[in-house]
Amino acid sequence: MYQQFYYVPKATGTLTDTLLAFGAATLFHRYMQPHLLEEEVTLKDGGSYFLIDAGVPVREEWLADGWGQQMIRFVVNEKHQVPDDLAPLAASRSVDETWDEFNRYQALRKQLRDEKLAADEIDQALEDSKPEPDWTVVTYLGDYRMQAQGIHNKLSEQWMRSNAQFPGLNLRTVFELFSSPMADWNAIAEGWKKTVGKGGFSHMVTASQLFNPHMGKGQNRAKANKLTMGNENVFWLLEFLKALGLWEAAVPTINAGVRKTYILAPQEIEITRHRQIFRRFRDRLWNEGVVKQDIMAALLYAEALLEHSIEDDEPDIFGDGGIANVVNGMGVATYQLLSANSYTMMNLAFLGLPDWMPICTSEDAHQYVAILREHRERIRHIDEDRSEGYALLQLYRDFLSGNYLAPFYEFLAGYGSYLVSALDRSRFYVRPFSETNLRRLFEMTNTALAPILKDEGFRNVAYAIRMSTLVPLYLGRSASRFDIRYGLGQDLMRKAQYEDDFVQTLSEFMQSYNDESMRVYERTKGAARRKLITTQDIESVVKLVDEHGSKTVCNLLVAFGYARDPREQTEEGSEQVGETDVSDTQEP
Repeated sequence: MYQQFYYVPKATGTLTDTLLAFGAATLFHRYMQPHLLEEEVTLKDGGSYFLIDAGVPVREEWLADGWGQQMIRFVVNEKHQVPDDLAPLAASRSVDETWDEFNRYQALRKQLRDEKLAADEIDQALEDSKPEPDWTVVTYLGDYRMQAQGIHNKLSEQWMRSNAQFPGLNLRTVFELFSSPMADWNAIAEGWKKTVGKGGFSHMVTASQLFNPHMGKGQNRAKANKLTMGNENVFWLLEFLKALGLWEAAVPTINAGVRKTYILAPQEIEITRHRQIFRRFRDRLWNEGVVKQDIMAALLYAEALLEHSIEDDEPDIFGDGGIANVVNGMGVATYQLLSANSYTMMNLAFLGLPDWMPICTSEDAHQYVAILREHRERIRHIDEDRSEGYALLQLYRDFLSGNYLAPFYEFLAGYGSYLVSALDRSRFYVRPFSETNLRRLFEMTNTALAPILKDEGFRNVAYAIRMSTLVPLYLGRSASRFDIRYGLGQDLMRKAQYEDDFVQTLSEFMQSYNDESMRVYERTKGAARRKLITTQDIESVVKLVDEHGSKTVCNLLVAFGYARDPREQTEEGSEQVGETDVSDTQEP
């Protein structure tokens, strides 16, 4: 059991295994610190197990000092306190003080916003008032409806007391538990029990729903030979490590009686690096709507990971691949408040991360971060309380988690309509995606799309769609001399199933676009102008339809027709507020 590599089997196939793996890896990380030079403790997904690389082989003589850090802090409130004899030695976090700190932060934040300060000024003023990033874990454990605070504190207490009475026993037991993927945990637990004898320590504890969301009230047996409503019991050290994993790799959130807990699923990551990235991620993830919360969690973690690689100038952590070479995604446990006194686990799911491109250089990472930030800003302004907003967010989550373009196409088509509706009501905080970042995203996820996106005819037709929808809306009905084509994107999407119907509908639009462009040009004596669609453009688009299919071309036309780079020139030659690249215009 004294070795360099240790194995945490995926015994349940759920996020419980991930909690256990992170707890064990964190224990190794803290224990190995005095014995490592440049080596790092690493956690890796090995398929049927998680592999912990301790950096160097563990040596038995290192246990002679009776190492026994506290590892997990007590979570205290009026009902749950640190035992008197342990109080001078034990660290703790107060649930009530944590809530007070959070409420003060929120009050200050509201005050600064009411003063109409700029966002960066608000962030700077709030920096020293922020609660600790793990404040959500404290309040999560301290919520009596999760029924976990007492169990958590007993685990911390038993760790401290048993370490003091039997120095090195707990660590040796952990080494033995994970020395092999096939280790006999029951026999090891019995060995621990025999060693401590009748010293007042319990080798089995009640399995908490918070650490074991897959467990019910006794129905989940390996062999279905009994059905009772009693609690499940597990070896206490395994439960202790899950509790430690919760502190290290979980972010609990809450929204209107629904709790979601996000638990990182690693592929291969050093524990030191993980802790730095995860602290930043925790600090940024705040409560959102149920679907938007999933999206924000995935985008924010990917952004934090990429930012870390940029700051340390270490794009090689991705191994010339994508984010999935470091982190696979997140396990998500959803709890619903079905009674006044307890949450009930409703669903276990897996949330993928936006693994859209290989990262070989820091420049790749910079571009990736720009895309993620843009997507996060666009998603933030979608109203989840409205049916159309909720449907859009579901589509985007499907795309994000599966890295599959079909739902993204559908999302972009719907977002175009949502954007037009918002702009029509002067809600300019709802903004279009940028052409530049959309092009990067499509070319990264499907290189076969590059010829379409680079085609001049395609770009000109997308420009025509934009000049018939977004641009006149930004200018306003009274200022724009051109009609606003409401529902244009939906009309094209409805006809995309059949090539002939799509080409006919698109041709009708192009003809009416050119007719209107020439009429307005003549009426205004050239004061209002926009680029005409040429016969060459039409031929190019028809050729693309023949080569790639009408659905693909239509999806991309609508996506780019409702996208806009900053400061793109309008038909009157004026620049749109808040928008950097200037497109050439051509007089009709």
